[in-house]
Amino acid sequence: MFQYVVWAITFLTLWLVIVWLNFLIDVRPRPRLASLPKISFVSAAWNEQKTILRTIRSVLESDYPANLKEIIVVNDGSTDNTAKVVENFRKLHPEVVLINKVNGGKASAINEGIDKATGDIIAVLDADSRFSPDAPKLMVAHFANKTVGAVISRIRVDEPKNFLQKIQRYEYVMSSMTRFIMNNFGTLAITHGALSMFKTKTLRKLGGFVRDKENITEDFEIALRLKKNNFRVVMEPHAVSYTHVPATPYTIWRQRLRWSRGYIYNMWQYRSMIFDSSKGLFGTFQLPINVIAVALLILNVSLISYDTFGRAFDFVSRSLTIPDYFWNSVLSFPSLTQFLLARNIQIQLPLFISLVLGLYLVYTAHQVFKESLRQNILPFFVYLAIMPYFSAVNWIASISREVRRSKRSWR
Repeated sequence: MFQYVVWAITFLTLWLVIVWLNFLIDVRPRPRLASLPKISFVSAAWNEQKTILRTIRSVLESDYPANLKEIIVVNDGSTDNTAKVVENFRKLHPEVVLINKVNGGKASAINEGIDKATGDIIAVLDADSRFSPDAPKLMVAHFANKTVGAVISRIRVDEPKNFLQKIQRYEYVMSSMTRFIMNNFGTLAITHGALSMFKTKTLRKLGGFVRDKENITEDFEIALRLKKNNFRVVMEPHAVSYTHVPATPYTIWRQRLRWSRGYIYNMWQYRSMIFDSSKGLFGTFQLPINVIAVALLILNVSLISYDTFGRAFDFVSRSLTIPDYFWNSVLSFPSLTQFLLARNIQIQLPLFISLVLGLYLVYTAHQVFKESLRQNILPFFVYLAIMPYFSAVNWIASISREVRRSKRSWR
């Protein structure tokens, strides 16, 4: 029975990979606008005194016309010197608008900026992010299509320094590839905070960002709301944004708990779209796959762990009960025939196929985005070996907390 489950998982994985690879190339012509619209860059800041000025300079230094960009910083009740830092900067750059408000969460801060914005396009930008100078021009062009409600950039890890941040660099490359494929598939539904743009009229018509304090992933919620109202979310892969990532295991764990719990919460809130044929492939394919992918990850990791611990248990048991078994096993080197005969091919072959597929996807993602695989090769292998298990355990913890309805926290 065990091997049939493994084979089923491998078959589904192989099928998904084949589907994805068919949508790795976007052959659609690049859109063009007759004239550039005014963009209001809105950045919600909470205790970002160390990063906020670099974020603002990123906007000022972009090649978008100065008279067509507006910068709004919303200080969401910071307890550090964020407000003072921005206020001092405004003495030399009065075009920067600073709004101070009582702490109410990121969504409420963004909504405050939306209310004050005068641009045709709202660009939401995290206070610890920056972007390539050409990103705004590349992104706004997609709004030539009237069905487009939001455009997102491709995210890169900004200056990874320690080992954990270098591991996350590979993770962000893979998530970019996944989003790029969903973009080409027409099922993309995420508007991350590193740099996402929205039509101002559309955003206001939909009521702005979510006002539900229980919702801790406002970027996912607004994307689902756009899809529910038949708007498209697209990705501009050549527009690159850079974001800081957690540097410690605890902060990574907390961040992923928030992401996973917010994902579960919003998927439940918008469950009516699952298998809804009126939403096209997004309803009939993407949303079901979103659920299946999490289940497959947990099941796959559980099966591999079960097989690994089973072998380890057998080895320890035999070492304790059979004389000289430990040293004979450690010091002897079996021939290739003996090694193969000792394997359960029905189990090992599909696991090997899954590994090869994973390696191929990582290689393909780096080729598509012209990222280097040669740098920091050790974090790459750690990413392959550790991240699936970390993600599976994090998902299990998130599901458990959602079932128990424990309090959600943005931080």
